[in-house]
Amino acid sequence: MALMLAGMGTLICTVKSEDTANYLAYARACGREKDVIVFSIESGLTFDPLAYLWNTGRGAGDIETIVDFFDIILSIGKPHGGGNSERFWELAGQQTIRHALQLLKLANVAPSITGIYQTIQSFPTHPGEQDEAAWRKESYTASLIDAIRERRDSLTETEWRDLEVSTQFVFTTWTNYDERPRSSIAMTVYGLADKFTLSPFRELFSSGRYDFTPEQITHERKIVILDIPVLSVGRETARLMQTIVKIVCQRAWLRHPYVPGCCNGATLVQDEFQMLMSRFENHFVQVCRTSAIAPIYITQTILNLAEEMGESQPGSKTKAFLNNLSVKIAHNCTCPDTCNYLSDVIGKSYRYIDNFNAGGGTESHHTHASFGGARQLAYHVEPVTFTQLAKPDSSSPYAEAIVWQSGKTLTNNNEKRGQANNYLRVLFSRE
Repeated sequence: MALMLAGMGTLICTVKSEDTANYLAYARACGREKDVIVFSIESGLTFDPLAYLWNTGRGAGDIETIVDFFDIILSIGKPHGGGNSERFWELAGQQTIRHALQLLKLANVAPSITGIYQTIQSFPTHPGEQDEAAWRKESYTASLIDAIRERRDSLTETEWRDLEVSTQFVFTTWTNYDERPRSSIAMTVYGLADKFTLSPFRELFSSGRYDFTPEQITHERKIVILDIPVLSVGRETARLMQTIVKIVCQRAWLRHPYVPGCCNGATLVQDEFQMLMSRFENHFVQVCRTSAIAPIYITQTILNLAEEMGESQPGSKTKAFLNNLSVKIAHNCTCPDTCNYLSDVIGKSYRYIDNFNAGGGTESHHTHASFGGARQLAYHVEPVTFTQLAKPDSSSPYAEAIVWQSGKTLTNNNEKRGQANNYLRVLFSRE
């Protein structure tokens, strides 16, 4: 709400069915209801990612921009990693999509997800099939090649060379692949693209139109709510639909560095953000500050993130990602891994730790006691502290939290003598 009150545009992802209503209430409370755009299956709005990427920005008309976008989308749901075998399938999929896009471009056909699907699906499957009358009559790829021939007088020398390379792949390389790997490569693309041939994906993401843009969020202060809750629509469907819009926005924002008076920055809000992670996420959080983007990632435990990163326990990938988030707010938590991680982030220092000894002898009937102290490396905030943070209930609206910000020395007046620390213990009201 503070960022809304500051006038920043916002992209909001949703998980729970009540999320949209809650965010709309926040916008009304901040006087921002006129800035809200709700994108949902029922909204009537469309957002064709390829139409936007193909027509706007520095990457407009660039095939590799579309290939990279597909590569990210195809990786959704896969662990962030993979060996040489996984890399082979990625490169093979990129190659296939690249040449399909090249044929569409040379035929002067605007690329779309369904167009790429139709092109690859109609590639010849055995040597010489491109010379058969049935293939030339029924294949979508054949119709593209016919369209290219019709505009041959307008093609440059470079475009002719591109056509030679792509037809060499389609007519020779593709047809000479062993049937098993070729089918696997094709199914990698079909499995994603097939969804966009049917409603509602077809209307939402393959219309050739986009009714809102990432620039409206940063330049016009729009608040875009992706009303496609993961827990209501279905995990994989909602995940794909929201991630498509989010990735396009992230890429567009990074293309444009923050310039005062030109743009206003933006906020990206993701509750249960591990459900909407993509391969692009780590790169985004590393550099988004240059574009004045404030990402807000919310999760219950870092184990959720570790699982998405392909780690059984929070390891280097999880911690490297979290290290890019310069403000951490910890509420009540009972996950030992999360509590230990947060204590490690706040840090340790040498402190005198009291010790006490007492004893006595049976013969002398005397007891003795001693007091002392020793300097030891100890947490500023012990892990158990995070399990004791107050939660709101029927008698109190307050949620207690410990806030840490990178590179800041914070003073809490509630501490003795206004002691300066690198964290604050504060209260947030749900009211």
